[in-house]
Amino acid sequence: MKQIEGEAFQLSQPAHPVPPAHSDPESVMVEYLHLLDGVVPLDETPTELNETVSSLLDVLAGAHAMSIFYTLFREGRPLRFMELQAATGASPKVLSRRLKDFVDAGLVTRRSYDESPPHVEYEPTTMAEELDPAFQFLYAWAARHNRTTSRLPE
Repeated sequence: MKQIEGEAFQLSQPAHPVPPAHSDPESVMVEYLHLLDGVVPLDETPTELNETVSSLLDVLAGAHAMSIFYTLFREGRPLRFMELQAATGASPKVLSRRLKDFVDAGLVTRRSYDESPPHVEYEPTTMAEELDPAFQFLYAWAARHNRTTSRLPE
């Protein structure tokens, strides 16, 4: 049990739940606070960790990368190429490139079935699933600021 500003909260470690319809940032933060145990503040981060974070951000900054991961986490099941394309709006060329980058980085598993027509599924690896709380925070932020973010460019 952790103490947060005088209140006691029971922290659970969910198996990557789908975000509820109206998450608020505070409840998401409480739910995933255990992930920050033992983590040094950003201004005290070792240089080698900064390089790792920069590499991760480079992978996640690619076109449609965030929406691909958001879709994979939201659905919580392996998805076919066409399902990802429909959900993200990515062109086949861009989606194919991003998925290859993710597979090469060890963030997505590509499973090919010997069928006709070809059947390929993609899902986050265990390592990538550790990013799910970051997407939970983004979801909670978006839910909280839904009316003000409608003016953001697409």
